[in-house]
Amino acid sequence: MTLATWNPWRDIETLNQQLNSLFERSAASATPAGRRSALFVPAVDIFEETDHYLVKLDLPEVAIEDVDIEIENRTLVVRGERKLENEDRRGAYHRIERANGGFSRSFTLPDHVATDLIVAACKDGVLRITLPKKAESKPRKITIEA
Repeated sequence: MTLATWNPWRDIETLNQQLNSLFERSAASATPAGRRSALFVPAVDIFEETDHYLVKLDLPEVAIEDVDIEIENRTLVVRGERKLENEDRRGAYHRIERANGGFSRSFTLPDHVATDLIVAACKDGVLRITLPKKAESKPRKITIEA
């Protein structure tokens, strides 16, 4: 009778290789040309201050002219596209992990947002949308009469 030594790390490595192969095949077959096309969804932070809301979207390497901001029925809609730079040199890349393509993010606005005063600015790849509150909805101090 022969004894075989079992190495659990070999089994884990084999499983890891099989999973990587499975994901690579599914990503390659996602588009007709075998090109990986991931969905770009910008990360968002929303803050509330006393007199306004602040929406911050991470849009690294997105041109401002490729971004549209609209108000539709009390809904803030931010649409745009992150384009792959040097699309013609795609064969020269060794790895492409950053997603690109079109995106759309929607946020329902409270009734007390002054939609006509909304402003947006972009700096360092972060789009900042300031949503001012209407004057009647801002907190105010009430004095007590004696």
